[in-house]
Amino acid sequence: MSEKFTLSLEPRSVLGKKVKRLRHSGILPATVYGKGVEPIAVQVDARSFQAIYRQAGRTSLIELHIAGHPPLAAFIHALQRHPVTRDIIHADFRAVDLRQEVEVAVPLHIEGESPLVESGEAVLNQVLSTVEIRALPTAIPAHITVNVSALDSFDKSIHARDLTLPSGVTLVTPGEELVVSLAHMRATESEEEGAAAETPAEPELVRERRESKEEEEE
Repeated sequence: MSEKFTLSLEPRSVLGKKVKRLRHSGILPATVYGKGVEPIAVQVDARSFQAIYRQAGRTSLIELHIAGHPPLAAFIHALQRHPVTRDIIHADFRAVDLRQEVEVAVPLHIEGESPLVESGEAVLNQVLSTVEIRALPTAIPAHITVNVSALDSFDKSIHARDLTLPSGVTLVTPGEELVVSLAHMRATESEEEGAAAETPAEPELVRERRESKEEEEE
């Protein structure tokens, strides 16, 4: 079970383009919504939010305390970033009912090392970085571990159905989805060499013209 965090927010009256003033003051505008919860415009200290986000990510429950509202259990659902600076400029919190299962994307963490990768014969090809799961909010793992140490031949791979899930967690991603496979290192190098070899050489006719011109100039 993921650790639960606590965050204090304030109701927000500043809306629309005027929220730029909040950001300049170190305040992050946000919205809280969810099943059975009317959307609530809120604001939070940007540094406090960043600290929570670094620890909680999008898979850990956060207990939200908003003046005039009962505590809400929520996940960080979506972030809006500045197109140039990539700073977070808006956050969405998804309030959930702790008694009802939810579907979320959980990150995959690669663990171990394939003997073929270690020997330099292969490179790891990670196709999926997250998988969709369904579970009670309190049972959602921070991540799912993918151990690749058993990939000791090129005919072996790991699919979504092969993942070991915690108790109470159901896989939503189709089981046949490829998660990790191996690619031949030599094949990769050969492809790069082949691409270089395919670069067209200077036509003979052009070279002949240049040589003729150089002889005339002499």
